Amino acid sequence: MIIVRFTSGLGNQMFQYNLYSLLREKYPGVKVKADVTWFYTEDEHHGFELNRIFKNVPGSLFDIEEATAYEIYSVSGQIPTPVKGILARPVKYLLGPVNRHLRESGKCEKCGVTFDHLQSRIDPETVQNLDPDRNYYIFGYFTEEAYYRDRMDVLRKELIFPPLVGENAAIAQKMEQEQSVSVHIRRGDYLSKTYSDTFLCLERDYYERAVGIMREHMKDPHFYMFSEDPDYVKREFDWLEEKTIVSINTGNDSFRDMQLMSRCKGNIIANSTFSQWASILNDNPGHITVYPAKYMINEDTEIRNLPGWIRI
Repeated sequence: MIIVRFTSGLGNQMFQYNLYSLLREKYPGVKVKADVTWFYTEDEHHGFELNRIFKNVPGSLFDIEEATAYEIYSVSGQIPTPVKGILARPVKYLLGPVNRHLRESGKCEKCGVTFDHLQSRIDPETVQNLDPDRNYYIFGYFTEEAYYRDRMDVLRKELIFPPLVGENAAIAQKMEQEQSVSVHIRRGDYLSKTYSDTFLCLERDYYERAVGIMREHMKDPHFYMFSEDPDYVKREFDWLEEKTIVSINTGNDSFRDMQLMSRCKGNIIANSTFSQWASILNDNPGHITVYPAKYMINEDTEIRNLPGWIRI
């Protein structure tokens, strides 16, 4: 059995799903399941969103099977929090010493289970060479291009958004009639004490250069601005006239921003998996994506080789 652990916000969940889907495709005779118990005790962003957004959408091939608590324990050697709600965190706290003991011993003496697992941030090459007779518990983010570059057509059949309605549908229709370009400005948690020393908040210079590139490639582009801080966009992007600020999607509807961005004919993405997925799922012929060279303050590692992706 292979179990993939899901954590974090929507963009990261989608990268984890891609690995999950890849493993099911690569190893059809092996049970591949998802561990979503992280969300029982963590409230980052909007919780586990994949089922709520992509499950049961007409025409979608999305499918995900959750592992049971016993399966997670059998494969990972750790007892997951088995309950949701107000009891989840106290239970997790009580399980802490037990799981520390299990990590140290590598087996459960009383039940006779010896854990044969890879609890690892697996690399793309190893993914292709797993032993189908072993158990694997895999965690990480899997954002590298090698995981999804050859699967984009598959992902566009699996990760299909629900139909747009109301004002969102009207915006999408307008995007189709224009040389539309999405612009994602992420601030929010990147300004918090937790992330301010790690993630960049992209400044005006990046966006001015990206807008210039789009104007070189597209005639009369119109820019659709997406941010959780629309007041900042109004104030700091007054230099950009031909724009529309989209600020109607909040809370559980936040994913609609990703959906709308994926409808544009060009994408200026932030250092964010959220807008990165908007571009990956964009099936407009010949669409262009401008992306930043740096995601982290101290790392200059973002290099994409996808057609139409321009690094600045």
